[in-house]
Amino acid sequence: MIDYASYEDAVLRHLWDWADRYHANELDGKGGSRRPPVLRSEFASKSVLVPPHPAKAAAVLSAVPDGERHRWFRSSKSSQALAQSVFGAVVAFERLDLLNDVIADCGRPAFLEDARSASLVLEHNVRNLGEPRSTSVDVFLEACSRRVAVECKFMEREFGTCSRTRLGPRDSTYAEQHCDGNYRVQLGRRARCALTEIGVRYWTWLPQLFDWNADHDLRPCPLSGTYQLARNALAATVTANGCDQDSGHVLIVYDARNPEFAAGGTAERQYVSAVAACRVPGLFRQLSWQRLAGALTGATELAYLVTGLEGKYGIRPE
Repeated sequence: MIDYASYEDAVLRHLWDWADRYHANELDGKGGSRRPPVLRSEFASKSVLVPPHPAKAAAVLSAVPDGERHRWFRSSKSSQALAQSVFGAVVAFERLDLLNDVIADCGRPAFLEDARSASLVLEHNVRNLGEPRSTSVDVFLEACSRRVAVECKFMEREFGTCSRTRLGPRDSTYAEQHCDGNYRVQLGRRARCALTEIGVRYWTWLPQLFDWNADHDLRPCPLSGTYQLARNALAATVTANGCDQDSGHVLIVYDARNPEFAAGGTAERQYVSAVAACRVPGLFRQLSWQRLAGALTGATELAYLVTGLEGKYGIRPE
Protein backbone atom coordinates (compact mmCIF):
# COMPACT_ATOMS: atom_id res chain seq x y z
CA MET A 1 0.00 0.00 0.00
CA ILE A 2 1.25 3.50 -0.84
CA ASP A 3 2.27 5.58 2.19
CA TYR A 4 0.69 8.92 2.93
CA ALA A 5 3.75 10.97 1.98
CA SER A 6 3.80 9.42 -1.49
CA TYR A 7 0.07 9.97 -1.90
CA GLU A 8 0.41 13.58 -0.77
CA ASP A 9 3.29 14.23 -3.16
CA ALA A 10 1.36 12.82 -6.11
CA VAL A 11 -1.80 14.81 -5.39
CA LEU A 12 0.07 18.05 -4.73
CA ARG A 13 1.91 17.71 -8.05
CA HIS A 14 -1.44 17.25 -9.76
CA LEU A 15 -2.94 20.27 -8.01
CA TRP A 16 0.03 22.46 -8.89
CA ASP A 17 -0.17 21.39 -12.52
CA TRP A 18 -3.86 22.37 -12.59
CA ALA A 19 -3.21 25.69 -10.83
CA ASP A 20 -0.30 26.61 -13.10
CA ARG A 21 -2.44 25.95 -16.17
CA TYR A 22 -5.62 27.71 -15.11
CA HIS A 23 -4.86 30.05 -12.19
CA ALA A 24 -1.22 31.08 -12.54
CA ASN A 25 -1.98 34.78 -12.06
CA GLU A 26 -4.53 34.26 -9.28
CA LEU A 27 -2.45 32.47 -6.64
CA ASP A 28 -1.16 33.94 -3.40
CA GLY A 29 2.43 33.80 -4.64
CA LYS A 30 3.62 31.25 -2.11
CA GLY A 31 5.16 28.08 -3.48
CA GLY A 32 6.77 24.98 -2.07
CA SER A 33 6.55 21.30 -2.92
CA ARG A 34 4.83 20.46 0.37
CA ARG A 35 2.20 23.17 0.07
CA PRO A 36 -0.93 23.17 -2.10
CA PRO A 37 -1.64 26.12 -4.39
CA VAL A 38 -3.84 28.73 -2.72
CA LEU A 39 -5.91 31.35 -4.53
CA ARG A 40 -5.82 34.98 -3.48
CA SER A 41 -8.92 36.06 -1.57
CA GLU A 42 -10.47 37.93 -4.50
CA PHE A 43 -10.44 34.71 -6.52
CA ALA A 44 -11.78 32.42 -3.78
CA SER A 45 -14.84 31.38 -5.78
CA LYS A 46 -12.55 29.81 -8.37
CA SER A 47 -11.85 27.03 -5.91
CA VAL A 48 -15.15 25.59 -7.12
CA LEU A 49 -15.58 23.78 -10.43
CA VAL A 50 -18.46 25.48 -12.23
CA PRO A 51 -20.25 24.88 -15.54
CA PRO A 52 -19.87 27.25 -18.52
CA HIS A 53 -23.51 28.31 -18.26
CA PRO A 54 -23.53 31.55 -16.16
CA ALA A 55 -26.86 30.94 -14.41
CA LYS A 56 -25.93 27.38 -13.47
CA ALA A 57 -22.47 28.53 -12.36
CA ALA A 58 -24.10 31.10 -10.08
CA ALA A 59 -26.36 28.41 -8.63
CA VAL A 60 -23.39 26.17 -7.84
CA LEU A 61 -21.52 29.04 -6.19
CA SER A 62 -24.52 30.03 -4.09
CA ALA A 63 -24.73 26.55 -2.54
CA VAL A 64 -22.27 27.68 0.16
CA PRO A 65 -22.61 31.34 1.22
CA ASP A 66 -19.36 33.27 1.68
CA GLY A 67 -19.85 33.34 5.44
CA GLU A 68 -19.94 29.54 5.60
CA ARG A 69 -16.65 28.98 3.83
CA HIS A 70 -13.98 27.19 5.82
CA ARG A 71 -10.71 28.90 6.68
CA TRP A 72 -8.77 27.08 3.96
CA PHE A 73 -11.48 27.22 1.29
CA ARG A 74 -9.07 28.94 -1.11
CA SER A 75 -6.66 26.01 -0.92
CA SER A 76 -6.84 23.64 -3.86
CA LYS A 77 -7.03 20.72 -1.46
CA SER A 78 -10.14 22.07 0.29
CA SER A 79 -12.63 19.24 0.75
CA GLN A 80 -15.38 21.85 1.18
CA ALA A 81 -14.71 23.28 -2.29
CA LEU A 82 -14.69 19.74 -3.69
CA ALA A 83 -18.02 18.96 -2.02
CA GLN A 84 -19.52 22.21 -3.31
CA SER A 85 -18.34 21.46 -6.83
CA VAL A 86 -20.05 18.07 -6.83
CA PHE A 87 -23.16 18.43 -4.72
CA GLY A 88 -23.76 22.04 -5.71
CA ALA A 89 -23.87 20.89 -9.33
CA VAL A 90 -26.25 18.02 -8.58
CA VAL A 91 -28.67 20.54 -7.05
CA ALA A 92 -28.17 23.26 -9.67
CA PHE A 93 -28.93 20.86 -12.51
CA GLU A 94 -31.73 19.14 -10.56
CA ARG A 95 -30.10 15.74 -10.93
CA LEU A 96 -30.54 14.24 -7.48
CA ASP A 97 -31.83 11.18 -9.33
CA LEU A 98 -28.18 10.36 -10.12
CA LEU A 99 -27.72 9.50 -6.44
CA ASN A 100 -30.44 6.86 -6.39
CA ASP A 101 -28.43 3.87 -7.53
CA VAL A 102 -25.11 4.73 -5.91
CA ILE A 103 -24.03 1.88 -3.64
CA ALA A 104 -21.82 2.38 -0.60
CA ASP A 105 -18.81 0.18 0.13
CA CYS A 106 -20.94 -1.94 2.47
CA GLY A 107 -23.49 -2.76 -0.27
CA ARG A 108 -26.24 -0.52 1.09
CA PRO A 109 -27.57 2.57 -0.70
CA ALA A 110 -25.10 5.40 -0.24
CA PHE A 111 -27.78 8.07 -0.20
CA LEU A 112 -31.54 7.53 -0.33
CA GLU A 113 -33.41 4.88 -2.28
CA ASP A 114 -35.20 7.69 -4.10
CA ALA A 115 -33.52 11.09 -3.80
CA ARG A 116 -35.53 12.82 -6.50
CA SER A 117 -37.85 14.52 -4.01
CA ALA A 118 -35.19 15.11 -1.38
CA SER A 119 -33.84 18.43 -0.22
CA LEU A 120 -30.06 18.73 -0.32
CA VAL A 121 -28.18 21.53 1.41
CA LEU A 122 -24.53 22.17 2.10
CA GLU A 123 -23.25 23.33 5.51
CA HIS A 124 -26.46 22.33 7.30
CA ASN A 125 -26.56 23.54 10.90
CA VAL A 126 -27.93 21.09 13.47
CA ARG A 127 -30.14 22.71 16.11
CA ASN A 128 -31.14 19.86 18.43
CA LEU A 129 -27.96 19.04 20.36
CA GLY A 130 -27.67 22.00 22.74
CA GLU A 131 -24.33 23.07 21.29
CA PRO A 132 -23.01 26.60 21.83
CA ARG A 133 -21.81 26.36 18.22
CA SER A 134 -24.03 24.14 16.09
CA THR A 135 -22.65 21.11 14.31
CA SER A 136 -22.36 21.93 10.61
CA VAL A 137 -22.88 18.94 8.32
CA ASP A 138 -21.02 19.12 5.01
CA VAL A 139 -23.98 17.86 2.98
CA PHE A 140 -27.43 17.02 4.32
CA LEU A 141 -30.16 15.15 2.45
CA GLU A 142 -33.68 14.78 3.77
CA ALA A 143 -36.80 13.18 2.32
CA CYS A 144 -39.84 11.53 3.89
CA SER A 145 -38.38 11.74 7.41
CA ARG A 146 -35.13 10.07 6.34
CA ARG A 147 -31.85 11.92 6.59
CA VAL A 148 -28.31 11.44 5.36
CA ALA A 149 -25.45 13.36 6.98
CA VAL A 150 -22.58 13.40 4.49
CA GLU A 151 -19.03 14.00 5.70
CA CYS A 152 -16.68 14.89 2.84
CA LYS A 153 -12.96 14.18 3.02
CA PHE A 154 -10.15 14.52 0.52
CA MET A 155 -6.55 14.70 1.73
CA GLU A 156 -7.41 14.68 5.43
CA ARG A 157 -5.61 12.10 7.54
CA GLU A 158 -8.24 11.65 10.23
CA PHE A 159 -11.69 12.56 11.48
CA GLY A 160 -12.06 15.36 13.98
CA THR A 161 -11.51 14.52 17.65
CA CYS A 162 -12.78 16.12 20.84
CA SER A 163 -11.06 19.44 21.47
CA ARG A 164 -11.47 19.40 25.27
CA THR A 165 -8.39 17.20 25.69
CA ARG A 166 -6.37 19.80 23.77
CA LEU A 167 -7.26 22.77 25.99
CA GLY A 168 -4.17 24.30 27.52
CA PRO A 169 -3.66 26.43 30.64
CA ARG A 170 -3.77 29.59 28.53
CA ASP A 171 -7.25 28.80 27.20
CA SER A 172 -10.00 30.75 28.96
CA THR A 173 -12.11 27.61 29.50
CA TYR A 174 -9.25 25.37 30.67
CA ALA A 175 -10.12 25.37 34.37
CA GLU A 176 -13.73 24.30 33.80
CA GLN A 177 -13.61 22.27 30.60
CA HIS A 178 -10.23 20.59 30.21
CA CYS A 179 -10.58 16.80 29.98
CA ASP A 180 -7.87 14.20 30.57
CA GLY A 181 -9.35 11.91 27.92
CA ASN A 182 -11.46 9.83 30.28
CA TYR A 183 -15.24 9.95 30.69
CA ARG A 184 -15.32 10.66 34.41
CA VAL A 185 -16.04 13.47 36.84
CA GLN A 186 -12.99 15.71 37.06
CA LEU A 187 -11.99 19.29 37.89
CA GLY A 188 -14.93 19.61 40.28
CA ARG A 189 -17.57 19.11 37.59
CA ARG A 190 -20.82 17.30 38.31
CA ALA A 191 -21.04 15.68 34.89
CA ARG A 192 -18.60 13.14 33.52
CA CYS A 193 -18.32 15.03 30.24
CA ALA A 194 -17.18 18.65 30.07
CA LEU A 195 -19.63 19.21 27.23
CA THR A 196 -22.55 17.82 29.23
CA GLU A 197 -21.60 20.27 31.97
CA ILE A 198 -22.25 23.21 29.64
CA GLY A 199 -25.55 21.85 28.31
CA VAL A 200 -24.49 19.88 25.24
CA ARG A 201 -26.77 16.84 24.93
CA TYR A 202 -24.53 14.36 23.13
CA TRP A 203 -24.63 11.87 25.98
CA THR A 204 -28.42 12.07 26.14
CA TRP A 205 -28.55 10.22 22.82
CA LEU A 206 -25.21 8.47 22.32
CA PRO A 207 -26.18 5.35 24.35
CA GLN A 208 -29.07 4.79 21.93
CA LEU A 209 -26.65 4.61 19.02
CA PHE A 210 -23.52 3.13 20.58
CA ASP A 211 -22.65 0.57 23.24
CA TRP A 212 -21.54 3.35 25.56
CA ASN A 213 -23.08 3.57 29.04
CA ALA A 214 -23.44 7.21 30.04
CA ASP A 215 -23.91 6.27 33.71
CA HIS A 216 -20.48 4.69 34.20
CA ASP A 217 -16.91 5.92 34.01
CA LEU A 218 -15.29 5.05 30.66
CA ARG A 219 -11.52 4.93 30.32
CA PRO A 220 -10.64 6.20 27.80
CA CYS A 221 -13.66 8.18 26.68
CA PRO A 222 -14.92 6.43 23.52
CA LEU A 223 -16.18 9.73 22.11
CA SER A 224 -12.75 11.34 22.14
CA GLY A 225 -11.42 9.66 18.99
CA THR A 226 -14.78 9.19 17.23
CA TYR A 227 -16.04 12.70 17.94
CA GLN A 228 -16.76 13.88 14.39
CA LEU A 229 -18.25 10.56 13.35
CA ALA A 230 -20.52 10.45 16.41
CA ARG A 231 -21.68 14.04 15.88
CA ASN A 232 -22.68 13.17 12.33
CA ALA A 233 -24.59 10.15 13.63
CA LEU A 234 -26.48 12.40 16.01
CA ALA A 235 -27.15 14.89 13.21
CA ALA A 236 -28.70 12.12 11.13
CA THR A 237 -30.91 10.64 13.85
CA VAL A 238 -31.82 13.30 16.43
CA THR A 239 -34.71 15.68 15.84
CA ALA A 240 -36.75 17.93 18.10
CA ASN A 241 -38.79 14.81 18.93
CA GLY A 242 -35.85 12.74 20.11
CA CYS A 243 -33.59 10.09 18.63
CA ASP A 244 -34.89 7.73 15.94
CA GLN A 245 -32.25 5.10 15.27
CA ASP A 246 -33.72 4.10 11.93
CA SER A 247 -34.36 7.56 10.51
CA GLY A 248 -31.01 8.27 8.92
CA HIS A 249 -27.38 7.38 8.38
CA VAL A 250 -23.92 8.88 7.99
CA LEU A 251 -22.09 8.72 4.67
CA ILE A 252 -18.35 9.30 4.49
CA VAL A 253 -17.12 10.35 1.04
CA TYR A 254 -13.35 9.85 0.74
CA ASP A 255 -10.54 9.67 -1.80
CA ALA A 256 -9.90 6.02 -2.61
CA ARG A 257 -6.19 6.79 -3.07
CA ASN A 258 -5.77 8.22 0.44
CA PRO A 259 -4.00 5.54 2.52
CA GLU A 260 -5.39 6.94 5.77
CA PHE A 261 -8.81 5.63 4.69
CA ALA A 262 -7.42 2.19 3.80
CA ALA A 263 -6.75 -0.68 6.20
CA GLY A 264 -4.43 0.44 8.99
CA GLY A 265 -4.83 4.15 8.28
CA THR A 266 -5.73 6.62 11.03
CA ALA A 267 -9.13 7.56 9.59
CA GLU A 268 -9.93 3.92 8.90
CA ARG A 269 -9.15 2.95 12.50
CA GLN A 270 -11.46 5.70 13.76
CA TYR A 271 -14.20 4.54 11.42
CA VAL A 272 -13.82 0.89 12.44
CA SER A 273 -13.94 1.91 16.10
CA ALA A 274 -17.22 3.78 15.60
CA VAL A 275 -18.77 0.95 13.59
CA ALA A 276 -17.69 -1.66 16.14
CA ALA A 277 -19.46 0.21 18.95
CA CYS A 278 -22.52 1.10 16.87
CA ARG A 279 -25.85 -0.48 17.82
CA VAL A 280 -27.54 0.37 14.50
CA PRO A 281 -26.63 -1.67 11.40
CA GLY A 282 -25.88 0.55 8.45
CA LEU A 283 -25.68 3.76 10.45
CA PHE A 284 -22.21 4.37 8.99
CA ARG A 285 -21.47 3.99 5.28
CA GLN A 286 -18.57 4.94 3.03
CA LEU A 287 -18.28 5.91 -0.62
CA SER A 288 -15.28 7.00 -2.68
CA TRP A 289 -15.26 10.15 -4.75
CA GLN A 290 -14.20 7.91 -7.62
CA ARG A 291 -17.38 5.84 -7.42
CA LEU A 292 -19.51 8.95 -7.01
CA ALA A 293 -17.86 10.48 -10.09
CA GLY A 294 -18.77 7.31 -11.96
CA ALA A 295 -22.44 7.90 -11.14
CA LEU A 296 -22.21 11.34 -12.76
CA THR A 297 -20.86 10.16 -16.09
CA GLY A 298 -24.33 9.41 -17.45
CA ALA A 299 -25.37 13.07 -17.28
CA THR A 300 -24.11 14.97 -20.30
CA GLU A 301 -24.72 18.30 -18.56
CA LEU A 302 -22.18 17.27 -15.89
CA ALA A 303 -19.45 16.31 -18.33
CA TYR A 304 -17.55 19.49 -17.34
CA LEU A 305 -17.58 18.30 -13.72
CA VAL A 306 -16.36 14.77 -14.43
CA THR A 307 -13.57 16.25 -16.57
CA GLY A 308 -12.74 18.80 -13.88
CA LEU A 309 -12.60 16.23 -11.09
CA GLU A 310 -9.97 14.30 -12.97
CA GLY A 311 -8.16 17.37 -14.27
CA LYS A 312 -7.89 19.20 -10.94
CA TYR A 313 -7.91 16.44 -8.33
CA GLY A 314 -6.93 13.33 -10.28
CA ILE A 315 -10.24 11.72 -9.30
CA ARG A 316 -11.13 9.30 -12.06
CA PRO A 317 -14.64 7.84 -12.31
CA GLU A 318 -15.11 4.19 -11.42
